[in-house]
Parts: sequence; C-alpha cells; structure tokens
Amino acid sequence: MKRSKRSLRQVVLGRMFELLDQSYGIDMSRDQFVGTALSHHELEAILSFKSDPQLEELHGALARIDDGTYGVCIGCKKAMEAEILAAEPARRMCADCEQEFNKPAMHADHSWMHQ
Repeated sequence: MKRSKRSLRQVVLGRMFELLDQSYGIDMSRDQFVGTALSHHELEAILSFKSDPQLEELHGALARIDDGTYGVCIGCKKAMEAEILAAEPARRMCADCEQEFNKPAMHADHSWMHQ
C-alpha cells in the first residue's frame, strides 16, 4: 500500500463512524472521530458493548494498518487495489482469491488458504 497509515486509518475510521452513527448514534462529529488521533483506549471505550460483525472487521483493519498487513490479500499475499479498499476498507481478500474461495466446494481447493 502506497498510502500513509494516517490516510488508511481515516478511511477505516470513516466507515466505522458511519456504522456507529447509523446503529447507535455517536456523541461526536465525523471530523472529530476521523480527524482526531483517537487513542486505542478511547476507541475501545466507544466500541465496548457494541456487538456488530462489521465493526469488528473494521477494528481488525485498524490492527492490520498498525502491523503493516493492511491491504495484503490473505490468499495470494499480493497488494489489493486502493479503490477496492476505499469501497470496502475491511476487505481481506482480492477479487480473484475471493472468487476462487467462493467456488462450490466440490470444484475448489482451499488448501492455499492454510499455507
């Protein structure tokens, strides 16, 4: 990924804000949530008691940004396109690997996922 960690975090936090605001309401503006440097503890407090798989996936995306694995396909280990990640910031698989993974079981060999 060529984008800075900060800009990647802003994309992920923007999607997280949208989900939080739609589902729970949030007591801060989008600019405050996305633009300020929320600490890990502040984010954990905001997410506490909110059981939502999409929020959990976005939270995982933030961890991948921090550890340098964000935007790398878990199947082929290649960088994913920035446009795809902008539309789906929590995505973990490129389109080719996802298509292969979603083939009917009798036609697919998913052993590559466990390498």
